Amino acid sequence: MRAGLLIITSAALLCLASVGESQTSTLGQGRATGRVAGADANGFKIGEHVQILTGFGWIEGTILAAQGNDYRVRARTGTEITKRYPDEVRRIGGPTDADRAAGQYTLHDKVQVNANGTWVDGEIMTILGMDYQVSISGNRLVWANAKNLRASFAPSRSPVAKAGVPPKAGLTSCAGKIEGRYATAGGFATMTIVFRSGKAIMKDAISDKDTELECWMGGGKVYLHKPGDAPGEDLPMDINDDGTLQSPFGEMKKKGS
Repeated sequence: MRAGLLIITSAALLCLASVGESQTSTLGQGRATGRVAGADANGFKIGEHVQILTGFGWIEGTILAAQGNDYRVRARTGTEITKRYPDEVRRIGGPTDADRAAGQYTLHDKVQVNANGTWVDGEIMTILGMDYQVSISGNRLVWANAKNLRASFAPSRSPVAKAGVPPKAGLTSCAGKIEGRYATAGGFATMTIVFRSGKAIMKDAISDKDTELECWMGGGKVYLHKPGDAPGEDLPMDINDDGTLQSPFGEMKKKGS
C-alpha cells in the first residue's frame, strides 16, 4: 500500500508540474504580445481610468463595471454614473484607430466631412463633446457630428510632448502674456483658472481638487496642456479681441492679478 501511495503521489506531482509549466508559458506569451488582460471588445477593462462626458465637459473617472457599450463609472467627484461608449466614454491618451472608426476624433486629425452631400477634406480644429469644428478649403469652418465625418488616412497616435516642451510646433509659453485669475460668470458651474508664469491652475467647480496644467498659445488660441498627454487632449480656448478667453465653459474674464 505504501509503494502504491508513493506512485500515485509522484504521478500527481508530475501532473502539477506540467500544469505549472503550461501556465507559466501562457503568461509569458501574454507578456510578449503586450495584450491587456481582461479588456473588452472596446479595449477597456475594469479599473481603467477614462474620460467621461458631463455637463461640465470631459472629466476623469474609473470604470467599475461594463455591459456591452454601457460602462458604470465613478467620476473623480465620487459620483457613480452609467455612460455609453463612444458618445460619453473615451480613453486617456488619445483615440485609437478603432475609436476613430466609432466616431471619436482628436484635434488636428485629417478627416473628410460631408458638406451638403459632398465629402471634402478637412482638419479638426475644435471639439465640443461629440461635435467637431472642421476647417475645409476656402478658409471655411463647418460643424459636424461623427455621422458626417470619416478619417481620410490611416490614423496613428499623436506624439506625446514632455514637460516644458510645446505640445505642437509654433506654440509659445503664456508666461508674461496671460497672467492672473480668470473666471466665468457666477453660478453653480463657475470655472476659475489662475495663470502664473506659463502655468494654469484650474479650480474644480465641484470638488476642492485643483489641476495644474501648462499654458501655451499661438494662432489666436490658448492651449492648456498636461505633460505626458497627447496634444489631442489639450483644452483649447480662443483669445477674444477684448482679452477675454472663450472656453467650453463659457467666456472667461480676468477677475484679478
